[in-house]
Amino acid sequence: MLHMMLDAYGATEGRLNDVKFINNSLNAIAEKLGVIPVAPPFLLPYYYGVEPEDIGISSFLFLKGGHVTIHTFPLRECYFVDMVFDGVYDEKKAVALFKKSFPFDDEKSTVQVENRDSGVTYERKFDGSEVFGPHIFAKLATDRVPTMDEVFKFLEGLIAKVNMTPIIRPYVLTDSMNNPSYLSGIVMIAESHISFHYNYKTKAIYFDIFSCKMFDYTAILPFLKETWGPVQSYIVIPRGSKHKFLKANRTNTRHASGKAIAYNSAWKDNILK
Repeated sequence: MLHMMLDAYGATEGRLNDVKFINNSLNAIAEKLGVIPVAPPFLLPYYYGVEPEDIGISSFLFLKGGHVTIHTFPLRECYFVDMVFDGVYDEKKAVALFKKSFPFDDEKSTVQVENRDSGVTYERKFDGSEVFGPHIFAKLATDRVPTMDEVFKFLEGLIAKVNMTPIIRPYVLTDSMNNPSYLSGIVMIAESHISFHYNYKTKAIYFDIFSCKMFDYTAILPFLKETWGPVQSYIVIPRGSKHKFLKANRTNTRHASGKAIAYNSAWKDNILK
């Protein structure tokens, strides 16, 4: 299972703010790579955040045993892609396809690839002040079959545990209506996303949390063990090592009013009542 991450800088602003273009591009890229989508892209315009310049669009496409996510920041002229799939795909072709749809500067941008079935555990050392956050991967073995409800509650509960900002509630689905091979869930957060993929045949869970801000990630490993069982692989890598220096800093001259931010966030208060 291959996991590819692209941090793209020097991107074209207009395309990063075009919902229809992003939707069509994700579908086209999936088809050209031969990965298997199991739902349409979900697109989330994000214009009511704490930081007025961090507006953009977050989107995810469920794959059979995986996902593709893209988080765009038009005013920062950058975007971030996270792609994992239970099957073979050409990661270099994937990067080229994203570059064709959303041109970026090669020298400023970075690509990282991880093998999710490597069975290794390690943490790359990094200075928290020099990156925008950690990306955590885990492969776990469980002796029980998770239910949709369990995955939903797990993802939603984890947001508060790591002090993140939800921009939707979790989406959970199986990869087919009959005899599914995967149960998948994802929740988009202002800081990026948290995902969960369970293989019914191997009883393996593939978990990852991609954060655009630092948090105390030392609590994640024991929490995963307590919730699901033995951890077969656990990797922590830094993301956004260039973000501090390469992001554009254009001012948002049309950022939302306090009233607009309040009523677009009302759902968060409603679900706690």
